[in-house]
Amino acid sequence: MSIPPKPGQQFIPIAKFRPSMRGFDCEIIVLETAVPTTTRDGQTIYNFLVADKTGSILMNIWGDDGRYIRNGDILRIEGAEARLFKGFLQLTTARFGKLKRVGEDTMEFKEQPNISELQWVTEQESKTMQKEPADGQL
Repeated sequence: MSIPPKPGQQFIPIAKFRPSMRGFDCEIIVLETAVPTTTRDGQTIYNFLVADKTGSILMNIWGDDGRYIRNGDILRIEGAEARLFKGFLQLTTARFGKLKRVGEDTMEFKEQPNISELQWVTEQESKTMQKEPADGQL
């Protein structure tokens, strides 16, 4: 059984995530968990493949909260962020964001498109690419 959203709460679908989006709410299901990594300063990062009915994305959770997340968990994130990491989009919780388990195993989802597999370029990079001549042309 899932926890109903707050009155008026709007969830942004994964397909509408864009770089530098902040403070939005979303509801996702965990498809895969990866081995956690540790940064040089000792912080733990937990990585997950998550999805909703519009697609999937990689999500990373810093700190101990990630330890309790399992495949099949339906999570509600309030105050989420979509960030670029090495040119690829990822979902994370904002510093003051809230992550809550609201159900398990009963959510419609699509694995494709995985928007973390798309390479994003900044507006400046796009302008630079448009100005460069095609191979063999001057």
